[in-house]
Amino acid sequence: MQLCRVTGTIVASKKAESLRKGKLLVVHPIALDGELDGIKDMLAIDPGLGAGIHDVVLIAREGAVVKQLMGRDDVPANVVVIGIVDDWNVGE
Repeated sequence: MQLCRVTGTIVASKKAESLRKGKLLVVHPIALDGELDGIKDMLAIDPGLGAGIHDVVLIAREGAVVKQLMGRDDVPANVVVIGIVDDWNVGE
């Protein structure tokens, strides 16, 4: 699992049937202080949680989790939003 910030959305006029239930998002990993971490964005699927731009989300990067949350075995994705984070606290 990893904390990420939603930095964009993907709009597609045509999608594979297995992707129609979800919303495609561009996410970027963040450090525990909330700042963007690294240089790589990822494409993630939101299975219906309602994440949007600037939200902090918790993602999983595993195909089995995508299959379970989307309820299908044929989803061509390996990054899925598993939660929208309201707040976090890091102890010293």
